[in-house]
Amino acid sequence: MLRRRYAASKRFPAKKQIMQRLLPFLLLFVATLSFAQERKSAVFLGNSYTAVNQLPNIVANIANSLGDTLDWQSNTPGGYTLEGHSTNNTSLNLIRQGNWDFVVLQEQSQRPSFPIGQVMVEVFPYAEALNDSIIQYSPCGETMFYMTWGRQCGDQNNCASWPPVCTFGGMQNLLRERYLQMAQDIDA
Repeated sequence: MLRRRYAASKRFPAKKQIMQRLLPFLLLFVATLSFAQERKSAVFLGNSYTAVNQLPNIVANIANSLGDTLDWQSNTPGGYTLEGHSTNNTSLNLIRQGNWDFVVLQEQSQRPSFPIGQVMVEVFPYAEALNDSIIQYSPCGETMFYMTWGRQCGDQNNCASWPPVCTFGGMQNLLRERYLQMAQDIDA
């Protein structure tokens, strides 16, 4: 039991740390809700980083506390990538339902921190493809990115082959840079 609890704590930071990391996203999302209609809709496409603490439900509860309503759906299989979502029938059918006010995209936690040439092949094209579908089916909707965070001790699995991810700071800087680049590239 102790070993399992220790292993889980290594994979997922403490709830307080997670909430501190989520707070800027939540505030931005709720602020966007509060200046518009009272009822909004959103779909969340990501993985366990989106699902583990029930992020969509938390955002909906915050909106509710402000007198607004957020109707939401999600597809968040563990370890999933934007590439996976771009061909996943559940994700594509959610997008095709259309008329979403927001579609929140979250990439697998390591991929955006990889070397830029790899990110340009494995991440950026799928963010663009998903956004193109979102625009087609929700022309008044807004694509948003849920930026993940660096691992507490960096990405030790890829450290030897890509030293910039050996530390939290190095990994976090790359994640931030790449998520901002995705948002700029698709005007999100």
